[in-house]
Amino acid sequence: MASLYEYDAIVSNGERVKGSFHGTRDEFEQMVHQKKLILVSYKEKKGKVDTSAFKQDDLLLFIEELYYLIKSGMALDSALKTLSETTKKESYKKFLKSILFEIKAGTQLSMALQKALKDIDYNLDSLVISFISTAEEVGSLQQGLLNLLEYLTFQKKIRTEIKQALSYPLFLIGMSIVVSFIIFFLIIPKFSSIFSPEEFEQLPAVSYAVLSIGKYLDSHMHEVFFILGIIVIVSFFLFKKHQIPWMKLFYAIPRLSNIIVDLQLAIVYSALSTMLAGGMQIDRALKHLREIQLIPELSDLLETSLYEIKRGHKLSSVFATSNIIPPSDVALIGVGESSASLDKVFSSLSLRHNESFNTNVKKFLSILEPAVIVLLGVFISFIVVAIMMAVMSMTDIAG
Repeated sequence: MASLYEYDAIVSNGERVKGSFHGTRDEFEQMVHQKKLILVSYKEKKGKVDTSAFKQDDLLLFIEELYYLIKSGMALDSALKTLSETTKKESYKKFLKSILFEIKAGTQLSMALQKALKDIDYNLDSLVISFISTAEEVGSLQQGLLNLLEYLTFQKKIRTEIKQALSYPLFLIGMSIVVSFIIFFLIIPKFSSIFSPEEFEQLPAVSYAVLSIGKYLDSHMHEVFFILGIIVIVSFFLFKKHQIPWMKLFYAIPRLSNIIVDLQLAIVYSALSTMLAGGMQIDRALKHLREIQLIPELSDLLETSLYEIKRGHKLSSVFATSNIIPPSDVALIGVGESSASLDKVFSSLSLRHNESFNTNVKKFLSILEPAVIVLLGVFISFIVVAIMMAVMSMTDIAG
């Protein structure tokens, strides 16, 4: 188990130093041996071990830290070793050690990164690996890491914006489900018990249907919760094992199609800008983009563009034939081709579509949020009306 070691030691030149090390006891002893330290004293502090899974934010942190260490002039293996000694997260440490092992064995960073991610069972599109492999080919790892950092930072920004946009509607939907459970499992069953079987049969159709559902759910509560639990568990494992094509599903909804197009164009343009700025040729950049999950129309367009560019046609002329690429984009891409500044043009287009995405999402939510509230109000009103009709019918039955 990893611990924090604070030590007081003497180095080879006789100087006395103090430091700290995070890792297992064997790793601490190995570090002391490698650095030829003479320990005066040390203290072991056992802290809570972070056993959480490796996440995309960890990958972004890794690329950022590695970039600054490489930029400072540190060798790749030394940088990886430094990162491994400072992290307290077990999955992150395993990831770093796997890369370091492969690097020492002579493997390139791109291949070592790919294998390390596979070892910790983390799925990653090959586009990320392509940034580093291209940088290694041209002999500029530092620039490749910087380009990858910019791309991953943009992706994180997009994810954050989507989560913030969906948080309130999801909260409303969740509260609607909670209210429905309270009504059908607590209120309606107790109200139904005041009617005799003969009176229950004489209730109005609406009241009879609502109260019958409540009685059934109350009498089969354990079975209902068991089935719901099974559905939740199965759904969790299916979503974890198989990637759901959310973009394609949302794109099929008319009101959401324009929002999805803006989002995907922002991602595609950002990736193209980053790859071109890193020295990659446009045909190779388009080839790497095939690894991203895209809507069919955009995926087919990139395939066609790759084919036509190899035949000598310009990207702008191919994009001009598509219905999902705005004419203003085509014009600006043409300017970029003429002025050899496609990377800057794609960066500008990415920001433009990202802003359009945010604007359209806000418009959609301005309709969705009150719609959810209205539907919840209608549902509760329907239940109240059904109960009131049942109460009123008691007078008729008694008379």
